[in-house]
Amino acid sequence: MIGPGLQKAIVDALKASPAVAGGNVYDRVPSSDPYPRLTVGDEQTIDNGNTCSDGWEIYTDVHVWSRAVGRVEAKQIMAVAVPRLLAIASLTGFRILATELDAHRIFTEPDGLTTHGVITIRFVIDPA
Repeated sequence: MIGPGLQKAIVDALKASPAVAGGNVYDRVPSSDPYPRLTVGDEQTIDNGNTCSDGWEIYTDVHVWSRAVGRVEAKQIMAVAVPRLLAIASLTGFRILATELDAHRIFTEPDGLTTHGVITIRFVIDPA
């Protein structure tokens, strides 16, 4: 089982000094509802093994949320977050064989106030 190690690595990368979005990085947003913030979202794991070894592709979404006017703040946060996510090089119990940006998109939520960005990162891993 892969477990929560990748999520921890993502949170650690985003909270490293200087922290992205003031360190407001969550998987469940607290009742204080801070903005701007990032949330570690959905994760999809695909078997990438073969008859000789185990391996997986993991697609992880990181969401960016901003209430600043326009999309500039969200885009700035994404511009800082993506290189940090791509720089994740270690994962307890696994080797990271590849890390790449799969997609990123930005849009306005239906409330008309919140800018929402989604970063999808693909990790290819195998057991260490």
